[in-house]
Amino acid sequence: MSSNPRDYSVFDKFNFERKPVGVKFVITKPEGIERLDKELNFCEMLKEAQTGSPFYVGEGDFHCVEPMVLGMEDPEPVLVSGLLGGSSGLFKEARANRKLYQYLPKMPKGSVRYVAFSPIDQLTFDPDVMVITATVPQAQTILRSVGYSTGDYFSSKATPVVSCAWMYVYPVLSGEMNFTVTGLGLGMQALNVLPPGLFLISVPWNLLPTMMENLQEMYVGPAPPPPGADEHRRRFKKTLEDLRKKIQE
Repeated sequence: MSSNPRDYSVFDKFNFERKPVGVKFVITKPEGIERLDKELNFCEMLKEAQTGSPFYVGEGDFHCVEPMVLGMEDPEPVLVSGLLGGSSGLFKEARANRKLYQYLPKMPKGSVRYVAFSPIDQLTFDPDVMVITATVPQAQTILRSVGYSTGDYFSSKATPVVSCAWMYVYPVLSGEMNFTVTGLGLGMQALNVLPPGLFLISVPWNLLPTMMENLQEMYVGPAPPPPGADEHRRRFKKTLEDLRKKIQE
């Protein structure tokens, strides 16, 4: 795996309760990292990495839909048929569950054999995606941080099941930042991975440098009390008038 030359100290400004986690998908066995020694689902590995040491997982360490999402195995018929979601009451019929598998993000077949996880303060590799767990005020700044200099907008893509594919895989394949809110993914909710109401923001490797550069100058801290409707309108009107005068000079 490639080394990790980046300085992530800009994220210290947020005082995250739960550490950001770097994730990397590789075809060769990671060196200098121990293999996970417990049974966890893919989405649970985020929480494990937040509170422990770096680890990696590989074939034989997955217990849900991960081999399909990672391109390790062909989709199991009972899953892609939608029967599981229909019979468990997650969808009205199998056809509704089956539909989502046509656009679920998946790694190219055979391209991934191992996945490495590390908390941000112990990173020894350059992550493919950084998963950040944030409160609403923290998420507001993180989600704005790329568009702060690029003008790009942010959006969320997810499904109520197999949310791990959108959290880990989609940003790597698309190059786009993605987010969801804990409590929306039924699997993570059933496993009690994290309390509801937190933002899970996945930042792909290509956007991390821009994000970190912008965060160096963006304000990060407790939000000031809202001014209220009247004061907000007054400020907006004054700023607009000042700018109109400036462009007429």
